[in-house]
Amino acid sequence: MCSASHRGGSFRRRFWSPAHRASARIGGLLLGLTLAGPASHSRAHEGHEPLPAKGVLVDIKAGTIALSRAAHRALMIDTAEVTTRPLDARTLAYARVIPAWNRHAFAATGIGGRVATIHVRAGDRVAVGQVLATIDSLALETIQLELLAARTEHALAAQTLERIGDLADAQVATGRELAEARARWEQVRGAMNVAAAKLRSLGVAEDLITAVLAGSSPPLTSAVDITSPIAGTVMHVDVVAGDTVQPNEHLFEVVDLSEVWAEVHVLERDVNSVGVGQRVELVFSAFPDERLATQVHATGLMLDPRTKLGTVWAVVNNPPDGPPRFLPGMTGQAQIVRDLDKERIAVPATALVTNGIEKYVLVEEAATKDGVEYRKQNVVVDGVAAGVALLRDGSVFPGDLVVTEGSHELGSFFISGVLRLSPEAEANMGLRTEPAGEHAIDEVLEFDGLVDVPPNARASAAVQTEGRVTRINCRVGEPVAVGDVLAEVASLESLDLQNALIQAGAQRRLHEGTLARLKALEATQSVPQKRVWETQAAAITAAEQVESLSRKLLGIGFAAAEAAAVAAEGTVVAVVRVRAPVTGTVVRLDVVPGQVVQPDQPIAEIHDPRHAWVRAHLVEREVGRLPAEVGAGDARVRFMSLPERVFAATMARRGSVVDATDRTLPVWLEIDVPPDTVLQHNMLARVTLPIGRTSPALAVPVTAIVRNGTQAYVFIRDPDGSFRRQPVVLGRSDDRFVAVTDGVRPGEIVAVAGVADLQTAFASIR
Repeated sequence: MCSASHRGGSFRRRFWSPAHRASARIGGLLLGLTLAGPASHSRAHEGHEPLPAKGVLVDIKAGTIALSRAAHRALMIDTAEVTTRPLDARTLAYARVIPAWNRHAFAATGIGGRVATIHVRAGDRVAVGQVLATIDSLALETIQLELLAARTEHALAAQTLERIGDLADAQVATGRELAEARARWEQVRGAMNVAAAKLRSLGVAEDLITAVLAGSSPPLTSAVDITSPIAGTVMHVDVVAGDTVQPNEHLFEVVDLSEVWAEVHVLERDVNSVGVGQRVELVFSAFPDERLATQVHATGLMLDPRTKLGTVWAVVNNPPDGPPRFLPGMTGQAQIVRDLDKERIAVPATALVTNGIEKYVLVEEAATKDGVEYRKQNVVVDGVAAGVALLRDGSVFPGDLVVTEGSHELGSFFISGVLRLSPEAEANMGLRTEPAGEHAIDEVLEFDGLVDVPPNARASAAVQTEGRVTRINCRVGEPVAVGDVLAEVASLESLDLQNALIQAGAQRRLHEGTLARLKALEATQSVPQKRVWETQAAAITAAEQVESLSRKLLGIGFAAAEAAAVAAEGTVVAVVRVRAPVTGTVVRLDVVPGQVVQPDQPIAEIHDPRHAWVRAHLVEREVGRLPAEVGAGDARVRFMSLPERVFAATMARRGSVVDATDRTLPVWLEIDVPPDTVLQHNMLARVTLPIGRTSPALAVPVTAIVRNGTQAYVFIRDPDGSFRRQPVVLGRSDDRFVAVTDGVRPGEIVAVAGVADLQTAFASIR
């Protein structure tokens, strides 16, 4: 009657027809029948009259209960129909709204001066490139004079080079004169291009720069406009007219609130169950009755060292029309949902009855004018959320009716006195058993540690010069390869270095060319040796200057090809490119566009989580027991976020000094991390280090032991399938097994998983 073919209406029609079959059956069962059982079954319970002593028939063996209509009314029974819905597992976390990384920027001058005019107020909406303030700067006039002087000298040098070139063709001018003219032209061209690049980096209008380069001489200006790097809302105005500002001072903060991010902090145990694309449901304190649906956009790869929380980010869109509703700084709660494609049987959570041993529902079997019959059906519960219990297939079907109101009152009629589990109960508990037998038990050291990505697998990306971030090309959680450009920084210092390198490069080419000509003449005519030596020394000095300046450019982030192009061709690179020093994943991003950075200030942090080890801390009193070497893979490591897995590890090295603060010795263990596992920096770990092995003894897994006060117990399954709680005397143990010196015989079947639920079930039948 409960097979898979008996679903929905077809099952019900087959059972109910003809109607007099059910009527006769229930009527015969209930007519004048009084429940036989303990007097406690007639006790009162909240919301109902005392349980009826008449009109109730319970068949515990068959798992059925029949009620007369009077008893049914007294118990106020109500039912609901079984449905289906997809299973989702939910991770609960706290969330706060932050600006999106690509929609958050600062506006700075890049040059010192005095604030002449403020054009916006906090709260104003601005467009990209809109003028926020005007700064008067004498330093700006100096750079414009540099450009004007370089332009004039470049024009003169170009004319000189052309004239000497014509004379050289007519063999009137010497090769040396031609080389010197070319070197001079290269130097002033580089100085002109660098000055123009400086003005562009400060936001000077391109038409003004073009006019100067074209030969016109517009009047010098001391005013420079501070413009918005992005479109958005002005959050902060940190200056007033008349203030003196420094080149590294942030004057405005602009945020595009059309899209903000929810920064969600998840517990360490949940970090490995959260991934990009999973659904996120947000409820903010400002809107407690509104549930916002979005999805995980990016995940972090580093736990906060203080709170041990992981981080994920979800995109939140504000309404396109009207003021933004979700503002940076708002807080709330998040539920990260892992949907499973398969539909599951769904019943109201109030229909689920738990008696300490079983989880079951009461399914309506028949209903007539005389009474109703219900069947106790054990179920396997996959999850309970939002007032709904999701069950595995095979026991209850869509269309069935289950008791919701009064289910727990009816459940009191099915109290068991024996700890015997149905297959459904074992599945709910995650019960696992194995025979007791002999096991070797290690002598071990156990101590705590943290996941520590080694120095060769993590790095900070920084720029070794002061400048202003003009662009960010990465985000947290994004994989990058060594050499990838993470950000771009406009720096006047880098332009000065390039100008110096251009000058040195031109001098090197001049002296090396002169030296080559002199050596060629030595074979045909007399050349003063002193002149050769002087030219050779000048060439060496120029080459050393080129090498030194090139190293400086490489040090602040230039690629080797970029530095070589500056020295050889006079190419001007407008921005410093901050590159990834290692291959890995961006775990932290510390800047936004427009932000002024100082030399060696971190831009981003990159980890390669494929290479992780554990830095553990052995207490001082155990240091003497630590062996000099441990066999490869002999150490065992467990993580809070992966409690069911044990990782093999090798002790790579040990510290040489006991920490004076916490009196511990650092120990590093290398782990072979499987491809499907990510170990995040700062994850908690528990290390077990074998230092000896004893002879085998009768033992059980440590997970089999439960305690009540000082007494230890195990649960043994008897041949009839029931469980009994057996007191035991324990001996030596390690992290896997504990010896049993009394209470268990070899071969007895012992519960090794789900033991805590067995203890609860045992307490319920006592």
